[in-house]
Amino acid sequence: MEFKFYRDLKHSYMVCNCDNDEENKDAKYQLKILESGRVKRLLKCNIRAINQENFLYYDITSMINIADRFSAKGLGKDQLLKLLSDMKEMMENLSEFLMGEEGIVLDTKNVFVNLSSGEYSFMYYPYLKEQKSFEEFAEQLLDIVDHDDEGAVDMIYELCDKAHIKEMLFLDVLEDVLGKNVEEKEQKPVEEDFYAEDEYSFDEPEDDPVEESRMERSKRKLSGKVQILFFFMFIAVIAGIMYVRMNYILTKEENLLSIGIMLISGITGAVALIGGIKTMNDSRSVEENKVTEEMDDSDSFEDYEDYDDEDYEAYRAPVRVTSSFSGEMTSKPHNDYCDAETVVLTDNEEKEMTLYSTNLDKTIRIALDKLPITIGKMEGCVDRIIPDSSVSRLHCRIVKDQNGIALIDLGSTNGSFVNGLKIAAQKKTYIDEGDEVKLGRICFDLR
Repeated sequence: MEFKFYRDLKHSYMVCNCDNDEENKDAKYQLKILESGRVKRLLKCNIRAINQENFLYYDITSMINIADRFSAKGLGKDQLLKLLSDMKEMMENLSEFLMGEEGIVLDTKNVFVNLSSGEYSFMYYPYLKEQKSFEEFAEQLLDIVDHDDEGAVDMIYELCDKAHIKEMLFLDVLEDVLGKNVEEKEQKPVEEDFYAEDEYSFDEPEDDPVEESRMERSKRKLSGKVQILFFFMFIAVIAGIMYVRMNYILTKEENLLSIGIMLISGITGAVALIGGIKTMNDSRSVEENKVTEEMDDSDSFEDYEDYDDEDYEAYRAPVRVTSSFSGEMTSKPHNDYCDAETVVLTDNEEKEMTLYSTNLDKTIRIALDKLPITIGKMEGCVDRIIPDSSVSRLHCRIVKDQNGIALIDLGSTNGSFVNGLKIAAQKKTYIDEGDEVKLGRICFDLR
């Protein structure tokens, strides 16, 4: 069975040829069921006629096959349990619609996981001629399982052992493995909360004083300056009233009013002056305390009292650079290599290459010394994270074989490019030193 990948504006598809055998009535029925989307856990499929040929378009939008998904970080116990549970549900749904299991494509490259929901979907191909055995599929799962997860390792070995028993059916194996592991999960004792509020009570620690920010200190300093400015304004008011009293004859009422205004302005001005000075001093003291704390936290020579005086003097002594070509040095060989022959550098040794980004403010380096590696932005699922919106969650893989280093696009949204040409998804494209690699909108030079 050959398939290729196709992507339009919003959807990704896996495309397979459709057999035009009109006598195969079972396949026609299975195609109708597939197109209706009634069977849960199967990839949604529709038939398209192109150039008088029929093709099956499997919708794999926001999905990736489990072989690529768990290439960087293996399949854990909970994920394996979810995979087998979804497979069991798919098998039960197939039996409801009288569809046999012979059309299920048992391959890790054809089992897909939704990156958003974590649900698994399986491919059903009505024209499948040679189906892989469940034993081979279990061995493929063994290759991608997380071998550091003891629960996952125990489960997959149990699955492989039962899959080799010819008397057991596909569905019976799943039910047996799932039944045992689900019971163990349900019977797992729940640890008591040692810090339960009804049994233990602890005095809550007092909240640490909130450190005053630079903006707040600026506001306080400005407030102090404004208060001092008001003081000078009140002084100006008093000076103006004194000028009026000295140059004009006032009535008794005007005289009393001017005296009251002067008293109120004097008292208010004094209060403003005192408050402004206090506010300014408090702000200055906060800054000095902060500077003192930073100096206390920083390294100083006092922290090195346990050093010898000789080391301390040597540390303070100025560094003197002397030429290595002095007369004394040339008269005597410095080491055994002076009289040895110069070695000619050759390119026989294999040089490890690195990807360097060229259109970012901060250069991203991806070393290709340990291959394969998976590149994307989904933390925990890739070997090298590129935090950019144009890069897919699992964007591409870089592998190495006998022919060299190859780039494989994992069906990314914006695609992968080599020397300006978009490469096909899930196919190897070999790259060499000097090539330009573009992932999304980020360009790399391979050097």
